[in-house]
Amino acid sequence: MMRMKETLRQSGKSSRRSAFTLLEVVIAVAVLLGSITALFQLMNHGHRASVQAQFRTQAVMLVDTKLNEAVAGVLTLQSTTDEESEDYPGWLWSMSVDDAGIEGLLQVTVTAHRDGDTTVSAHEYSATRFVRDPQIFLDAALGGGS
Repeated sequence: MMRMKETLRQSGKSSRRSAFTLLEVVIAVAVLLGSITALFQLMNHGHRASVQAQFRTQAVMLVDTKLNEAVAGVLTLQSTTDEESEDYPGWLWSMSVDDAGIEGLLQVTVTAHRDGDTTVSAHEYSATRFVRDPQIFLDAALGGGS
């Protein structure tokens, strides 16, 4: 009889299922949702960084191109404001030509920014280069020939 009671007690313990409690399920779901949220935020941050890098690269290339054109004489060395870029749609560029304080030297600054961008500082780039004044060479050539 005693053995039968022991057997019933043991069989009762072994027939009990091990299952997740409601608290464990809630915690697991919360961890899963937190992980998914963190992954989406990382993906969003990566995408924004990619777009910023692309804009920065376009601005640098536009400014460098315009400075090189100015030095080569393709562009006239005169100040301009908000010219549309043919090579980079959506970009505007400006050129400022000032006296560098040394005879025969000009300070040329080119700035590029996105057209219609309200946060210009985020998508703006400037570069400055010192250039010999081409007018001095023209005057010398014209004066030397007469």
